Amino acid sequence: MSGTPGRPARWPTKTEYAQAVQDPATAFAEPDLAGGVLDLNRLGMPRTSSGRSAVVFRLLGPRGACAVRCMTRAAAAGALRYDALRRYLRGRACPALTPATWLEQGIQVGGAWWPVVLMPWVPGDTFDLALSRRLSEPRALRHLAANWRVALRQLARAGLGHGDLQHGNVLVDDELRLQLVDLDGVWVPSGQDWPRADAGHPDYRHPKEDGAPHGVRLDAFPASVIFLSTLAVAADPGLWKLHTQENLIFRAADFARPRGTPLWDRLARSPDPRVSVLADRLATDCKRAPGQAGTPEDLVAALHR
Repeated sequence: MSGTPGRPARWPTKTEYAQAVQDPATAFAEPDLAGGVLDLNRLGMPRTSSGRSAVVFRLLGPRGACAVRCMTRAAAAGALRYDALRRYLRGRACPALTPATWLEQGIQVGGAWWPVVLMPWVPGDTFDLALSRRLSEPRALRHLAANWRVALRQLARAGLGHGDLQHGNVLVDDELRLQLVDLDGVWVPSGQDWPRADAGHPDYRHPKEDGAPHGVRLDAFPASVIFLSTLAVAADPGLWKLHTQENLIFRAADFARPRGTPLWDRLARSPDPRVSVLADRLATDCKRAPGQAGTPEDLVAALHR
């Protein structure tokens, strides 16, 4: 964490991390990482994936492939959060959540040690890529939406909240099974007083989001955005033209003007009548307090009323 004696106040950049990991023996303190082999692309550079607050490298070690998540900014209550999650999950099952371990002395960059999060490597595509590859397969997309509900039910039964649901934090394998990654914002019952790590991605965030904890309903709104977007594209693949690298089909401006943008109009005219019902419910949720937003299960229940 910045401010630690002997550690610079500025967090390393993605480029600085990429330079450091090219020599795992000196970059890592964890023996399995120090003895690992870095996955390189055809140009001999580290193969990475990155988000708003971290860069992830793939290493091949004695226990198989692992993902090393290097942060480019501080994670609120990072060490406490990951340790609490590890202890909380003892004796509990949450298959959708990828196991993760916080290593305080994780990676050495510029002579200083920085924390990393160590996870098993999860094969698959990010949610948006998985969706885009199946635009001509509406049945597969409806199956993907159903599996999304399964993953969320697993999270709810475990009594956890992910804290930053968006397409880049959901991985989908060839069988359309899902895994949630990036647990910097996870909500654990024992950490109710911790600050939120992030208020969430703008194109998935409730328009009235204030950053306050919402417990197990923390993920309700972004989860519903992903669920509705998937069903909407299954019924109307042309909606995918609204996709950017930052969203599925909704943008923050749509949430700020429920039923008042062209997207809402198009959803209301969807070939799948269920989509129009679900969109109407989501539009209503945009006007409620964030903690009152419905989950995908609540949206589905609305179809039966």
